[in-house]
Amino acid sequence: MERSTSLVLLCLSLVLVLSPLVLKEPGWPAGLKADGAAYYLMAMSLAHDGDLRCELRDLRRLFDAFPYHPTDNLILASDDGWRTLYFGKPFIYPLLAMPAAALFGASGMVAFNMALLLGMAWLGARYLRDSNPAWIAALFATGFFFLSAGVAYVFWIHPEVFTMAAVTACLYLGLKDRGEDAASEEPRSGRWAQLVASPLVRGFGSGAALSLAVYGKPMLAALGLPVVFCYWRRRHLLALGSWFLGAALCLALVMGLAVALTGHPSAYLGFSRGGFKVCSPHEMPVRPGSMPTRAAVEASSGEESAEEAPPRASWSWIFRVPPIHLREVLEHAGYFLWGRHTGLLLYFPFSALALVLFGIHARRSGVRWVLLGSLAVVAVFFLLWIPFNWHGGGGFVGNRYFVNAYPGFLFLVTRIHPRSINVLGYALGGLLLGPTIFSPTGRSVPWPTLQAHVRNFPFPLFPLELSVKGIPGYHETTLAGVRLRGRKDVFLPRGNKVWLHGATTVELWLRSREPLERLLFKLSSFAAPNDVVLRLGKAEERLHFEPGEEAGKQRVELAPGGPTRVLGFQGRPVYFYRIEVSSATGEVREWTQHHPPRDCFYFPYAATTPEAFYVGAQLTYLGTPERVAKDLYAVEWEQCQVPERVVAGESFTVHTRVRNRSAESWPVAVPTRVNLSYHWEDAAGNEVIRNGLRTSPEQGIEPGALLAMPQTVLAPPTPGRYTLVPDLVFEEVAWFSQKNGGNVLRVPVEVVPADDD
Repeated sequence: MERSTSLVLLCLSLVLVLSPLVLKEPGWPAGLKADGAAYYLMAMSLAHDGDLRCELRDLRRLFDAFPYHPTDNLILASDDGWRTLYFGKPFIYPLLAMPAAALFGASGMVAFNMALLLGMAWLGARYLRDSNPAWIAALFATGFFFLSAGVAYVFWIHPEVFTMAAVTACLYLGLKDRGEDAASEEPRSGRWAQLVASPLVRGFGSGAALSLAVYGKPMLAALGLPVVFCYWRRRHLLALGSWFLGAALCLALVMGLAVALTGHPSAYLGFSRGGFKVCSPHEMPVRPGSMPTRAAVEASSGEESAEEAPPRASWSWIFRVPPIHLREVLEHAGYFLWGRHTGLLLYFPFSALALVLFGIHARRSGVRWVLLGSLAVVAVFFLLWIPFNWHGGGGFVGNRYFVNAYPGFLFLVTRIHPRSINVLGYALGGLLLGPTIFSPTGRSVPWPTLQAHVRNFPFPLFPLELSVKGIPGYHETTLAGVRLRGRKDVFLPRGNKVWLHGATTVELWLRSREPLERLLFKLSSFAAPNDVVLRLGKAEERLHFEPGEEAGKQRVELAPGGPTRVLGFQGRPVYFYRIEVSSATGEVREWTQHHPPRDCFYFPYAATTPEAFYVGAQLTYLGTPERVAKDLYAVEWEQCQVPERVVAGESFTVHTRVRNRSAESWPVAVPTRVNLSYHWEDAAGNEVIRNGLRTSPEQGIEPGALLAMPQTVLAPPTPGRYTLVPDLVFEEVAWFSQKNGGNVLRVPVEVVPADDD
């Protein structure tokens, strides 16, 4: 490589590798994400304890480095009923990162990841130099790796960058033509250069590198096919044998080390595993002999005690035959290519350029066709075998699983022409990955999330992965038998209502098991005057709110003209309706957040804190007009046991028995559900309290069925003689007494002062 090009890459490398070392803690928020806690503690435990057991001293290290947030998902494993705890992740990445972690802690692991990413760029530039000028090769390789979602994973303490590096090394050693390099290096290095460049040594190294990736992700073995094909086609049978020998010996060595450290060849075999919340540096997250996680409960087969439960192989899903529904597979394939959170073309734009260059210059290369097929095999494997998790789980940028195979696209490229394609690649990288590159660990938005970048153009133009679970940064709530999903920074469920951010357009998705012809909403605004626009499919309603009680609640009925999308779920159709709510302005409202989560009893900073939300509109989904129009108000009051005297301002219990005499069942799905309530009238018959406390039945009451339950009632604050009027309410619709001719009970009650004997 030309000296000037090498000097530029060296300077860039020094800046990028040394910069993380001055970071006190890598990450925002100040806590580890997803599986990072296990990998960090594994590196520290290997460095300081020489083992992979999880003990209290490991938890103290976790809190010393990340004291501000509890860790939600420390992956642990056990083979003796949770008496001895091991870290439940593959150990190769933390083992190799151990020296950096020992010297610089978590920041050292980030620097290690950055060095790996730079190493990939160096290898990519050397590979492309065979067919291109050095500066063109360096420019394309640098953009390929740094203008990708892989940059985000540098700042995670995760093995993705390490696995990418292993794949890059495998393909570089196995596919690069070494004729030119060997000739140029011989005068300087002599026999040593010839030995390193020999097919036997390179084949051995290629197989060994891939085995490191396969140890954590077995499906990546498919990426060895182009190397095997290359050696077989060139009749390099000794090199082919050397490749298999390197893979077998390295994998055997890794598994042997795992047995020495944990007693098992892999963290995924022979163990029961689970993710645990760590709330205290002084108490283990799982007690010996207990199996509190779902995975552990399943491992006990529901019959054996935790102590007797056999270990569970966590990779058992690999060996099953997955149910395949073509509609769902095609849907996920679309998300895989251009989904808002997972799309290959959005998060790895150079992959598209690599495919274009492959089609122009390398389409006659059989080796590269095999490589392209191998990449497709890896993608299809994830889509078919884990359709619920093919994107990589809760914390991800782009596709966290497929990022491991991404380097394969670079080796589809031979000649880079036209050279201006680099300009296109860098432009796409800035357009699509700018927010991720400049804020790789998330943005400081409400509920800081790695997914905050999707607020920016052009991501809203791409489809949201509606059938993918575990996307961070979204709220989901159930109302009137359907589910509403929206981004956390603009959508906040508040009981039976949702708050929508002001002065912006909020996108919501309504999910239903049945198609809906007409939908009924209730809208209100705390800010007034305010203009709100509600769009549902082809329908639109414009509302103007003047000052008043919640700016005057308004009902809106819309016909969407069909669902926005019909998706498949386990072979059944699911109907999605896209809702847009735009407001001209808003008003700040306070609400209470429990942070950190209340299940962290030992975390010293647990608190209930007030939060603010800029509310432009308050939305309630009432259901279909047919649901609201049901005549379910016929009742028969059988009994209402009310005390003769109650204390002013205090609650008491009333035993109520009322029978459903209508032809409809009484629903219990919020917000339009049936609740028990009451009114209070004074001695003159004037209503003094309209909306009493609600008491909710646990299940729907069918026609003719009896509702019998204790009802909580709050006495009026002023002593005197009153009449308690028990009533039922069809929430958000009407009181039963308004619809059935006033069919209620009236029970006289004396309300006495609190100090009255």
